[in-house]
Amino acid sequence: MFGKNTPRLIVIGVVLLWALYALFPTIKYNTLSEDEKTSMEEEGILEQLEKKTIRRGLDLQGGMHIVLEVDIPTLVENLASNKNNRFYEVFDKVKTGDEMSSEDFINRFATEAKSQDLRLNRYYMDYGSDPVSIQAALEDEATDAINRALEILQNRVDEFGVSEPTIQKQGNRRVIVELAGIQDPDRARSLLQSTALLEFALLKDGAVTQNLLTRVDRILKGSDDLEDLLETKEDPTDEEQAPIETETRVADEEEVSLTELFGTTEEDTTAEDTTEVLVDKDLFEERPFSSLLRQIGNDLGVPEQNMRAVNKIMEMSDIQEILKGGEGRLSMSKEKDTWTLPEGGSESFYRMYHLEAEAGLTGGVIEEALATLYNGQPIVTLGMNSEGAKTWSRVTGANVGRRLAILLDGNVHMAPVIRTKITDGQTQVEGFANMNEAKDIAIVLRAGALPAPVDIIEERTVGPSLGQDSIDQGTQSIIIGLVLVLAFMVFYYRGAGLIASFAVLWNLILVLSILAMLKATLTLPGIAGLILTVGMAVDANVIIFERIREELVKGKTPRSAIDSGYSRAITTIIDANVTTILAALVLMQFGTGPIRGFAVVLFWGIATSMFTAIFTTRTIFNLIAAKRDLKTLSI
Repeated sequence: MFGKNTPRLIVIGVVLLWALYALFPTIKYNTLSEDEKTSMEEEGILEQLEKKTIRRGLDLQGGMHIVLEVDIPTLVENLASNKNNRFYEVFDKVKTGDEMSSEDFINRFATEAKSQDLRLNRYYMDYGSDPVSIQAALEDEATDAINRALEILQNRVDEFGVSEPTIQKQGNRRVIVELAGIQDPDRARSLLQSTALLEFALLKDGAVTQNLLTRVDRILKGSDDLEDLLETKEDPTDEEQAPIETETRVADEEEVSLTELFGTTEEDTTAEDTTEVLVDKDLFEERPFSSLLRQIGNDLGVPEQNMRAVNKIMEMSDIQEILKGGEGRLSMSKEKDTWTLPEGGSESFYRMYHLEAEAGLTGGVIEEALATLYNGQPIVTLGMNSEGAKTWSRVTGANVGRRLAILLDGNVHMAPVIRTKITDGQTQVEGFANMNEAKDIAIVLRAGALPAPVDIIEERTVGPSLGQDSIDQGTQSIIIGLVLVLAFMVFYYRGAGLIASFAVLWNLILVLSILAMLKATLTLPGIAGLILTVGMAVDANVIIFERIREELVKGKTPRSAIDSGYSRAITTIIDANVTTILAALVLMQFGTGPIRGFAVVLFWGIATSMFTAIFTTRTIFNLIAAKRDLKTLSI
């Protein structure tokens, strides 16, 4: 009975086992309770299971819709060299009006530079010798920055594990990103916006840092800005309005709060930490900047409550001129620390580092970035290319004993002492809050740094309830359509209809298995594709059965009618399905989002329907026809 059909049965059996293996993770995941999912997540095995399941699109499980805008002004600033006060006068003026003008920033910058007699070739010597060629080169760089941002964001999202994201350009500055099934929006937002600018910069000598602080204090002392900051409210004398004890009045004469010194803003009123730090008023007037700092070992510390005040001083134009004039730069640590006060208690602070203005090495030389654990702490190990390894060897060899800060996006993660010359280009970055942060940093370093910062200008969250409704309605539609098709086939073709019904069910299992193995995404249009597949799957069987009926009417035996029916129908079936497959391929290539989801399901649905309708059903008919006493065929 099996004889010649043995190879066919082996193929069908292997395909069946593969389909069950591919669908098992999806079935297991959807049968887990919430408690079981929580337990598996704590053990770190839920993520691996999710990667093997059929993914659902934004319209089925919710997610995030984000519009990002590339910061072209920052790109133009970063491309310039030998920047001075004259450059920033023009640049800042144009940048200030960027949000109020719809005109292209680069065009306005070139126009303003011409009106101010600013020679652009002094700052963009690598981009041309005349203003026209420089402007054209900057516009090309801006276009390239958008295209690079698209590719980098795609790489980051792919490694992040988001199913079937939509990433496309909108206009000449914006990128639309749709992420389905995001569980941690803050983490995704950080991943998209992070420029991942990795820098290795040497710390300045302590004497140079002290000289900088003295210069800042000298500029602020007696300045109009400081006088404005020192304006405090007069204490009411009416005891009914302000009942203040004598000890408090004495303290007020000697100390003043930072709120009084710097005033409050609307943003400050919503801050989590509203604790005020009292500073000696005379000391503040004598050393306005350094009085806000603390000496923490070999580092400078900025108490958490003083951060707003320190940042406000550092943003002053006079202070910015000092820093841009070659005095290096001041950078803060990413994470805050805690130290014990001499008089008891503790205080949270951020470390402040005085760094060389130019980085000794940047992340452009990074080839490998891997997040791992070392002594229980998350770290990222880095591997550099040959050029980076040579530079790294030279920097570390020439500065043994000095401290080197490792910065990510301007924040210092660590500042170790160079103990020895590093020749293999291998190093590691520490100071991450958790493993997820280390993984995200490794992702963006591998994918590459964004050519310019990107800002989120629009963000919408799609709720999962809509997706569940869509899933329920889609599932109901598939079941109803499937039952009606199967009932018709059994009623009209009797025994042969049962074989066709098996082929349809077999076809659905194969399509879902392929989606799981390819890590494709099932969207609402994809569900429509499944419903369409059900109808098209029986179409081939209808053509075959009608041909078999015609041969039986001519008086042929069941075995001969089956052979003739399949041989006559196969050409028609292939012609009809190939044209639909070509249309599906075009939609897959040029479509995005839901359209592509529909095309993927349609393509594989048609491909598997040809296997089930031609190969599987033929095998079953062959087994039936192998009976020697077969006289009739139920069709």
